[in-house]
Amino acid sequence: MTIPTDMLAAVEPRQAAAWLRANGWELVDVLPDRAATWRKNAGAEGEYVVELPLSTSFRDYARRMREVLDTLVIATGKPAAWVLGEVRASTFDIIRLRSTGPGVGQGRVPVELGARLFGLARDLVLAAACSAHDPRPVYRTRRPPEAMEFLRRVKLGPPEEGSFVVTVHAPVPPALQPMLFDEHGEVPFERRATLTLASATMAARAAAERAGQGGGAEGLLDGAALGISANLCDALAGFVDGDETTALDLQFAWAASRLVPAGTPTAVHVGSDLSPILREGARLLRARGSTPDFELEGAVVRLDSDNPDVGGVAVVAGQVDGQPRKVHVPMDAADYRQAIRAHDEGRFLRCEGELGRQGRRFQIDRVRHVAVVVDDED
Repeated sequence: MTIPTDMLAAVEPRQAAAWLRANGWELVDVLPDRAATWRKNAGAEGEYVVELPLSTSFRDYARRMREVLDTLVIATGKPAAWVLGEVRASTFDIIRLRSTGPGVGQGRVPVELGARLFGLARDLVLAAACSAHDPRPVYRTRRPPEAMEFLRRVKLGPPEEGSFVVTVHAPVPPALQPMLFDEHGEVPFERRATLTLASATMAARAAAERAGQGGGAEGLLDGAALGISANLCDALAGFVDGDETTALDLQFAWAASRLVPAGTPTAVHVGSDLSPILREGARLLRARGSTPDFELEGAVVRLDSDNPDVGGVAVVAGQVDGQPRKVHVPMDAADYRQAIRAHDEGRFLRCEGELGRQGRRFQIDRVRHVAVVVDDED
């Protein structure tokens, strides 16, 4: 198979260098801004040598990259397309989410199901990124900016054969110097997010299996430090709901540009038998977990105060986890006056605070930024 010129031109020098380094090649010489010479011992056959161009702006870049690829094909004994794919993936953590079930046939799925699976992949990646930044039992409204920025940088790969496969490419900065794996501060956020996805899905599956065997739900409820959240459990359950899709296989291929700790998962299987357990775990995590920066907006349906000059409690009908809920909001005198105004004028009230449960009801504590929502026309 002849590799098209445009595909060779798309290979970045840093990708090729990362792959060479990870596969035992030695950097022996560098001509700044021009080329780098790499070699690898071939035993009795001598050695392989490649001269890697260092700028895609060179007019003959694609030709020179083809020469590099030809040598790598000989050195590896693999097809050119395979080698090129490995080189281009060397700076990405690649997560493959393979769904199987009655609704999946030879890689083709109904449009509605396909859209749902892509949405679940997004939810799963985002849940892991949130936990990598700030482990919590549940993430309700405001997501950490670091997690959202990571999600914007993550790319979807081209379709692959094998049932229905969503392929996620997460860019990982290369390691510029050796490091110890317990030096968490030196691991870039992109890698921490993908490592969390791998460890959290593995931990959630194990905890759900124990719960299903009568071992209790503690593994799920106490697993925030491992990356287990209500959001992650719901996303996993959505992939294996037992109706159209009955199993999810996650495969992790780690970027060659940065090593991973020994024992890092490379594959996780989740079956439909765990779906109801994961759903219940998500429900319990939501009931237990508080949300520090929850934003509430809705109608004031009840006011309760013995002395409005001191303050009171406003009950606001808003949304929690996408469901209509009445939320109790204790307020001081100034904020309570805003609630009275919103109630009397029939307007929405907006506030922020820490959302939690008091018994069976939702309540926001540490209330701030209380304001009456005024329409633009007013």
